Amino acid sequence: MIRACLSDLYSVRIEFSRRFYDRFFEQVPEARRLFVHNQDKQALMLYAAVAMTMRGMESGRDLDGELIEFGKRHARLGVKQDMFPIFGSTFLETLIEYLPHHDHPKIAKAWWGGFTDMSTPIIAGMIAEQEEMMADKKLFRKEAEESAVIRLGRRMEATMDLRLH
Repeated sequence: MIRACLSDLYSVRIEFSRRFYDRFFEQVPEARRLFVHNQDKQALMLYAAVAMTMRGMESGRDLDGELIEFGKRHARLGVKQDMFPIFGSTFLETLIEYLPHHDHPKIAKAWWGGFTDMSTPIIAGMIAEQEEMMADKKLFRKEAEESAVIRLGRRMEATMDLRLH
């Protein structure tokens, strides 16, 4: 079902993606700043990412590692977990709009199942990356605090040395 939908969308993929992003940005305006590519390139990237992922899933290939890395990259860019349900529902709404002659309940079932399979490891990657970023912040903060303590200690030692001489 998903392959058939993507095939039917191929000729209008840029128009479809523009419509999808317009709807998505209406619901998540803060997401607009995350998109640095021009709209046509972003449209092609969206279609390609969804199509490649769905083909990989159909072939039975284990994509979890790739999707986790994809999630980590998105976390570094500032994508938030709470954007995913909105992304998924907006994509589905746009699919239904662009495929009026398809069986919409079947599209919804197929898309939501595929989207869940795809987004679960992506979100896991985002969480892992966010935890790593927090650990790095704590480490650097701790190192900075320790450095400040060490500098203070050295100043105190120098002051003591001056008093002794």
